Amino acid sequence: MFSIELVEALREVARHGNLTRAASAMELSKSTVSKYISELEAQVGVRLLHRSTRVVQVTDAGRHLLRRSVALVDLARCIQTELDAHGASNEVPTR
Repeated sequence: MFSIELVEALREVARHGNLTRAASAMELSKSTVSKYISELEAQVGVRLLHRSTRVVQVTDAGRHLLRRSVALVDLARCIQTELDAHGASNEVPTR
């Protein structure tokens, strides 16, 4: 099973065409985004990106993963937004 955060990294890399712009959009370092992609590739067992010095291209397997996971990532974001709103009005007391 892979994490939503790793799929979001792949989604941003695909959207922006390189790791630097994806990292900027995610407010992460380029090395963190690269690590997320490598971790996702290890978890799913296939290469998701073709990397060159300037551009990355999503592989067929990467495109398949992105297509199939769009609804999942969007649902996870929606749930988190709802929980954030719920938590703001229903804080757990601290000691």
